Amino acid sequence: MVSGEDAMTMLLVDDDDRYAEALFRDAQTRGIALRHASSLEEAKGIVESGAGALLCGAILDVECYRNAADEVPDSSFIIAATKYLTEKAPDVSVAVITGIQPLFDRFSRDFAGTWEVYRKGRDEGRMLDALAGRARGQARFAAARRHADAIAVAREHLGEEAAADLLSCLLSLEEASLPRIRGTIANVRVLQERVYIALARLRPDMVPEAYIVLRDKGVARPTVNVGMILEHLKGNYDPKERLYRGTVFIHHRSPIYRLSETVYKVASDAVHADAERSAPTRYTAAALVYALLDILLWMKEVVGPGGTGAGFTDT
Repeated sequence: MVSGEDAMTMLLVDDDDRYAEALFRDAQTRGIALRHASSLEEAKGIVESGAGALLCGAILDVECYRNAADEVPDSSFIIAATKYLTEKAPDVSVAVITGIQPLFDRFSRDFAGTWEVYRKGRDEGRMLDALAGRARGQARFAAARRHADAIAVAREHLGEEAAADLLSCLLSLEEASLPRIRGTIANVRVLQERVYIALARLRPDMVPEAYIVLRDKGVARPTVNVGMILEHLKGNYDPKERLYRGTVFIHHRSPIYRLSETVYKVASDAVHADAERSAPTRYTAAALVYALLDILLWMKEVVGPGGTGAGFTDT
């Protein structure tokens, strides 16, 4: 069985919960994690959420509910579903499945050359193997697998949307256009801020609430003062006196502190840099993305088992 970090994420749209449970077990043995929806409406919620960016395959029952409140499966479901996925998730490989022989015969003809149609109770292994094979050729799966450790941290502590944003950054490393480069860098900066917002919840000793919430006349407004957070994390080190005036969570000369400071300062400067003289390049974006991966792995250490975060004193 493949670990959760290495699993391919695929969508299953089928109103039969017992069938979904059985297919879920078969999929797990092939390194596939299924996200189940019982209707097209529910499927849209998955595709359009952060989890949608991580999808690399979809399995559609021929007849299913179009809306969550429907009481009878809709025969027009499959046309609506394939049309929707073609428009919203064109890179996702699609397989169609049915347990009704006349429907299998009909859609095998109708979808010939477009979608592969399979029979329930007979073709699941062949279908899952085919989807997995196509997924392995996708850039998104290759990037997700290569950086599974950092993406897993983002998913667990920052949420599905953040994990999807991180994957988007990884897939944009070869982009050469300045707007795309700046977009990637802006995403990196936002993800760094999300790390500190999560730490304020999980490790308030490391990131006090005062650095992520501005209270003005009794009204709390979200803000992230990254500069003050970094000062706090390095123990408010005084370089002139060579003294730490607080608990040290990150040594001020450690790689993780330097990387955190680089993301904060370079991302801020690069987004607003003059396009003619000092615009960021794709290498700038790549450097910041990979620095962010280290920040995420550091986060895992300080919030995971054994990451009690009692700081240390440099002598």
